[in-house]
Amino acid sequence: MTEHKQAYYYISPLSDPFYNIALEDYLYTQMRDVGCIYFFWVNSPSVFMGRYQCAEAESDVQYLIEQGIPVLRRASGGGTVYHDAGNLNYTCIQNDLAGRGFDLRAFPRPIVEAMQRQGVELEISPRGDLRLEGYKVGGSAEATRSGRMLYHMSLLFDADLDQLERVLQVGHDVQVRSRVPSVRSRVRNLKTVLPSVATIDSFRDLILSAIAQRYEALLPLELPLEAEAYVAAIQVERYANPEWIHSSVGRMTKRGG
Repeated sequence: MTEHKQAYYYISPLSDPFYNIALEDYLYTQMRDVGCIYFFWVNSPSVFMGRYQCAEAESDVQYLIEQGIPVLRRASGGGTVYHDAGNLNYTCIQNDLAGRGFDLRAFPRPIVEAMQRQGVELEISPRGDLRLEGYKVGGSAEATRSGRMLYHMSLLFDADLDQLERVLQVGHDVQVRSRVPSVRSRVRNLKTVLPSVATIDSFRDLILSAIAQRYEALLPLELPLEAEAYVAAIQVERYANPEWIHSSVGRMTKRGG
């Protein structure tokens, strides 16, 4: 049991990546009175880079344009990841009630416990990734603000790994690099070891069941009426704004030839 006696969960009804990242922002910044929220979301094909990264240094931007795959910049750090319908995004937002800070390794524990119940052993790496037999199956990033943590993990359930590899290719002639470059890893889908779990919704429900074991109550979250207006506005002002997506904050010029 955590210091929070109850928690709330919300499952996004949409696969629009701009909507989902804006909704995550709302849950994190505008619902501070809700001490613990779990948010699950699945996106259409898209690329999410960390706050201190540069799109050209992390992905094949020309290929993304040709394929109609958007690039988004998170407010958190971490590396660049590819999302599609086979990728489950797991977000946990918590207030630090005791003032002791946050144990980052505690956030993915419900996922580890859910997989253990299916006979699958995952490892939390020193970097905070989730690993299956050495392969990366989940990458995480986080942000904190005034005693509130945003932790999110991108889980590979049944993603198009060939497309993932293609999207994240970067040409040798690229003349920029990210302030915080991504660390490339071998990846694998969790569906390969979960033969009885047919859909990403069933996969999500396994994790929800493990979360429920940690609290006296796990309740569905009701969004306030003002949420829709905030989400629509922050999409335009920030997440879909080219000035935010292509900000120079993550860009560094390569030295030498």
